[in-house]
Amino acid sequence: MTVAPLSPLPAATAIASRADLLATLRRIDGWGPRAWLEAHGAWRLRHALLVVESFEAGASGDDEAVRLHLIIEQHGFGRDFPPVPVCDWVARQAQLELFRAPAVSVRVLAPAAAIRASNGCWCETTANGPRLVISFLAWLPFAGMCVDSPRFRRFVAQLDAFARMLARPPRAWRAHVRAWRVQQALRAALPAHGLVAFVGAGSRLARTTDGRATGEPLRVPKALAVTIDCGALGRITGLGIRAGVTAIGGAPYHGKSTLLTALAAGADDHPPGDGRECVVADAGTVVVQVEEGRRVKRQDLSGFFPRLPHSDARAFTTDRASGATSMAATVLQAVAAGARLLLIDEDTAAANFLAIDDGMRRLLGRDLDGTATLLEVLLDLARQGISTVLIAGSHLRSFAPAERVLIMRSFQPTDATRAAKRAAGPAGRITLGLRPRLLNDVDVLFGARHFLDVDAREPERALLLRPGADAVRLDLRRAGCDLDEALVRGALAAAAWCCRWAAESTVPTDLRVLSARYAAFIAAHGACGLDPFHTQPIAAPRWALVAMVLERLPRPLLMSG
Repeated sequence: MTVAPLSPLPAATAIASRADLLATLRRIDGWGPRAWLEAHGAWRLRHALLVVESFEAGASGDDEAVRLHLIIEQHGFGRDFPPVPVCDWVARQAQLELFRAPAVSVRVLAPAAAIRASNGCWCETTANGPRLVISFLAWLPFAGMCVDSPRFRRFVAQLDAFARMLARPPRAWRAHVRAWRVQQALRAALPAHGLVAFVGAGSRLARTTDGRATGEPLRVPKALAVTIDCGALGRITGLGIRAGVTAIGGAPYHGKSTLLTALAAGADDHPPGDGRECVVADAGTVVVQVEEGRRVKRQDLSGFFPRLPHSDARAFTTDRASGATSMAATVLQAVAAGARLLLIDEDTAAANFLAIDDGMRRLLGRDLDGTATLLEVLLDLARQGISTVLIAGSHLRSFAPAERVLIMRSFQPTDATRAAKRAAGPAGRITLGLRPRLLNDVDVLFGARHFLDVDAREPERALLLRPGADAVRLDLRRAGCDLDEALVRGALAAAAWCCRWAAESTVPTDLRVLSARYAAFIAAHGACGLDPFHTQPIAAPRWALVAMVLERLPRPLLMSG
């Protein structure tokens, strides 16, 4: 299935001059609201092209907005530049210089902590070379009920000034691109070093409430240090997290969870000054947490729980899962969707799913016969190529399956493998049979208009709005990553893309096959491919978030078998 984004400026588009635009604005000043239709079209400014077009709002609002595209053909980035970091840098500069105090009201894609492909700014390839497109919604100004064209003329001047800056951009964009290249190179080098994650020495992992780096830089003892040669980008030394099972222990408030959060963020790339520019993790990283009360649909939990009262463990379905069953379902769904690194914290896990001691097994007798705990299957998951980082601070048994144990003291790591393994004793080992999870029951995200309408003002509990039907609440509170409106809208758009792709297949679709096709599609079309009509600000999500969205919807079904 191919869904290429539409160009905001098709080849046959008639382009009027800046003088024509200014004359039109002077002519309609003081007229009624419909006069703004005279300003719709394509206009050539001094340093850019401006496209003004109508915007079809969904049930979530924005009825009086128009969509603007600022197209920069003459820029200082050359003909061969990596579009993701350059466009991300341009979007950040627009937020700082253009949209901080615009002459009109606008709605833009606010830059996130990570460097992501988005439809707030993207690169369009033309016969004359690449051109940058900055897209956003704007509310054309009024004085009472009359057109206020002087304010819009001031905004046009602001747009032109920003485009002029991009003709000779400051050197900061090169640092942005270099930081992205370093993280890409480190992540690509992980398998060759037997690693699933890497934390560069000097990284600042702790965050303030507004997301800024704080705390002391990470120091890596010589015994734990790994050096990765990134070629022309240099040699970088840091803490390597090996493939397999790693446990991280430590007293409260010594940095265990801070390190785990940084590893979760390491699946994305970060800009200079973030503090995590040399923190990377496998792209298939998933945070596994307890989600008591969530929906589970036809999930085969028999590998963990052979018997469940009043339920078929091979096709477990409930609208209010317990802590243990919710976490078991999350593990199985993550693995089936292609996860290669699971991140687990005792503090956010179901204790009776992590481990059950011998005394409790004797007390509960045959009710626990055949029940497997997470600690018992971690080594088998590692054998299947799925690594785990487990945060442990209260139960010594959590160290039993670990092949390596780190202790965090005052936010700094030390190796404690030998002592911890000696104290914890041998680990139980159970083989967990994992069958592919499949996608079926497609094309159910859209309403009668075949229009995806999402209210993501509360990103962790976004609403899927469907005309003539009840809204669907999407619970992403345990997504394990920082969510924003654009990322959640992108995840829903990606889920819709998956449904359309699967609709073309005559057999249910293996999620790992779908994952590879999604990655290839995003590499070819970016975030704009998910929303080819440029209807809403969106960012391209990682596959793990897309799979989570698919599973948490009432439909379509992702199921075992």
